[in-house]
Amino acid sequence: MKIYILDDDQQVVAANRFLLDAMGHASQGWSDPEQFLAELDEQTPAILLLDLAMPKLDGLAVQQALLKRQCAIAVILLTGHGDVPQAVVAMKQGAVDFLEKPVDARRLASALAQARVRVRQLTEQARVRQLFSQLSNREREVVNLVAEGLTNKAIAEQLCVAVRTVEVHRASAMHKLKVTNMADLLNHWRLCQA
Repeated sequence: MKIYILDDDQQVVAANRFLLDAMGHASQGWSDPEQFLAELDEQTPAILLLDLAMPKLDGLAVQQALLKRQCAIAVILLTGHGDVPQAVVAMKQGAVDFLEKPVDARRLASALAQARVRVRQLTEQARVRQLFSQLSNREREVVNLVAEGLTNKAIAEQLCVAVRTVEVHRASAMHKLKVTNMADLLNHWRLCQA
């Protein structure tokens, strides 16, 4: 899995690349947040070691940009100051961990393991969102009402259509979403809502 490092201090980038290399991980580094965002391959799942305090765009702004792009990138924030309020915001935005510089190899190894799990979750979420984008508006309406717990009859009454029409849209949506049962349909729906 790709590992990126973004820190405005090139010496910190070099030190973290050296540490990752010693741990058996290849990495790529940037010292300019705008350049990183411009060069980023959004389709490639990755882990990002992200400096919190940078002059142009801080780590929270970069993290927010990645969230808007819906990238499958797990963020591990780095700081030299241990700023707790910012760490809380970062964790609420989905950061995997918050490490103080200089990075401890054991803590980094643990954070990388958590990040791999998060990347798999983000990748699955992106896959499900792509499937949902193939639904027609009516199919999406039916799936949303199914997720609310409505029966086919109640959905038909709410949408002013025949029950058979609801059944057809529901079956078509399940086929497009590549699910065979209600539990999987609801799991996909929850993933798409996250």
